[in-house]
Amino acid sequence: MDIFSTPIDTNGPSSVFSKSVHHQLPVGCRYGPQDAPIQTNNFYNNLTLDNQTFPVWTLPYSLWLTTEPPQDYGLAFNHTEASQRVFGPDPGANPAQFYFNPPKIKSFVISATEFSGNKPSLQLSDHNKMSVTSALVLDNNRFIRIPLAQGMGYITSIYQNLQPVIASEVGFQEFSYVSSTNGIQKYRVKLFNQVIWSFYVLGNMKFSLKDPNHIIGEGVGNVTIQIARGESQSYDVTAGTYPIKIDLQGSANNDNGQYKFVYQMEGRSSSGAGLVWCLPHHIEALDSSIASKYAGLDLDSPTKGIMKSYITNELSMNEKLPIDINWEPWTSFSTTAKYSDSAKALIKQAAQIEVQTDVVGMANVDSMYTAGKILDKFAYIAYVCHFILNDDDLTKVILPKIKQAIEIFASNKQPHPLIYDTTWKGLISSADPAADFGNSNYNDHHFHYGYHIHAIALVAKIDPSWLQANGSLVLNYCNSLVRDVASPKADAFFPQYRSFDWFHGHSFAHGIFPSGDGKDEESSSEDYHFAYGMKLYAKVINNPQMEQRANLMLAIMRRSMNMYMLYSDDNTIQPKNFIKNKVAGISFENKIDFATYFGRGSIADEWVHGIHMLPITPVSSYIRKEQFVKEEWEQKLAGIIDRIPDGWKGILMLNLALYNPKRSWKWFARQDWDDRLIDNGMSRTWSLAFIAGIGGTN
Repeated sequence: MDIFSTPIDTNGPSSVFSKSVHHQLPVGCRYGPQDAPIQTNNFYNNLTLDNQTFPVWTLPYSLWLTTEPPQDYGLAFNHTEASQRVFGPDPGANPAQFYFNPPKIKSFVISATEFSGNKPSLQLSDHNKMSVTSALVLDNNRFIRIPLAQGMGYITSIYQNLQPVIASEVGFQEFSYVSSTNGIQKYRVKLFNQVIWSFYVLGNMKFSLKDPNHIIGEGVGNVTIQIARGESQSYDVTAGTYPIKIDLQGSANNDNGQYKFVYQMEGRSSSGAGLVWCLPHHIEALDSSIASKYAGLDLDSPTKGIMKSYITNELSMNEKLPIDINWEPWTSFSTTAKYSDSAKALIKQAAQIEVQTDVVGMANVDSMYTAGKILDKFAYIAYVCHFILNDDDLTKVILPKIKQAIEIFASNKQPHPLIYDTTWKGLISSADPAADFGNSNYNDHHFHYGYHIHAIALVAKIDPSWLQANGSLVLNYCNSLVRDVASPKADAFFPQYRSFDWFHGHSFAHGIFPSGDGKDEESSSEDYHFAYGMKLYAKVINNPQMEQRANLMLAIMRRSMNMYMLYSDDNTIQPKNFIKNKVAGISFENKIDFATYFGRGSIADEWVHGIHMLPITPVSSYIRKEQFVKEEWEQKLAGIIDRIPDGWKGILMLNLALYNPKRSWKWFARQDWDDRLIDNGMSRTWSLAFIAGIGGTN
């Protein structure tokens, strides 16, 4: 059974959420009540923002609308290779702080003779998670349709009643006719930068080099042009077909998971299939039936290593699912939690203090993110009191408080209530876009809502009946949060998987703010924390498909994050002069920057490392492998840990337990405890319970 086939819900959002039109309207899209939801955090979103000129990356290519006179008006595209990367601020440093690929090199511009007098509009339709149809439109009868799909093999432009013009600012050194087979003409293009491209024409129109910057069709008509970097027989046998949509499919059987990208193709090729590109984490997991269809072509991606091509209309990847990681503390070296009496005694001492906190007062703040961390903190304390300490008295103190605090948000009575945005279609904060990390512009929803979902799962594990209380108040709230971030299918009210990018293998936190380097994500750990929270929530509501989807996301992130975001010394994906940073910092589509949006640290770089750690839960060790944690500690953190004066120290010290739990326990168990040295989302109770459970006291 396809685990993406059943929606979480099809009804409209709960009446506790007022409705509002978003202050920032999409550009080039229909966005009425009857129109499909528009993606806010995925690869094509830049084309819906501002003046639509910010680039998008289908991988391995990038595209953007170019409008600057006197240059040709149209959709430009390019491919950059690893040798073009720019490292800085000191290019000779090892490690460099950042690297990026030079943007907007106009190798080609898809245009038309008619565009010189009348500027077309860039319109988007057929909104899907992994694909969209773009079109340069003069009127209903004159347009160029350019389907965009992640991993597509060619840049395809379908002309309707226009005279085609393919321009280049790099310039055409050579343009030569090669052959014609089955109604497809092949040309060879050599740019002045000496890069060779293949140029295919579907239709009877002839093309010629007008001048060093323009290739032109012989007249007005209907014709399709496909362009790809390099020369290969694999291009010859797949030209003529192109994807117009990608369907996401998946299945799970015990700990075996599979996900598929099914490319809906138009046109016809001599092989009967198209050409698609894979990232390294796809290649490692490819089903053998797909791996055998390797096309022999490799191209660099901007930040994720070398992509390989396959002659296929479907990609199928297999993953082993983490079905054995659930509620109890877990690491790769200690998979069954055990507690001594002395450890429980110290955990109880911490809990006796922390359950006395004014939970409602701490949590009822004007930030969904901060509130979520507080709710999760005390939900974990309640979990420890009930399931690890088996202490009814402590549970009775903390459980009503955390329930009351969560119900404020479930009732939508927090300082900045959530509203349902009828424009882009989603649940957003009613705060100003500059507040709460940009939640109202769709920033960080998986971070923010992941804490709430995880907290609700923990409390519901203690009292399952609570979810259905008060007319299923909390159940409806939590379902809405999951649906906003990770709806398995698009429906009338929410897009499919707002945050998680199934092609990249991780989420993007960046919402509807245009960006020259594309979407980005800072915190890998809060990304997988969402999936972990969704998994536990699925268990308490007995939704096996949701649980399977969460497990599949975690398995994919384990693979992708250890290639692209968390760097062991043996990493072969990232540049050699970047790996010593050990973590990415901020991962953009076109750039990686060893930094955070709020700085690098008060002592050294502890914030950059810590943002990839918090919160520490049973799933942390699954993603953050023991050897990586050891390397990061020894190479980057051991020399600064004693000087860190604030809560970041607690984060780093709890993360230390993922490879050295005894040292971590010694720090958390000491008598001169100082609450100022742990993060506001951390508790000493859970920290001690986690470390003890994985053998820190043995």
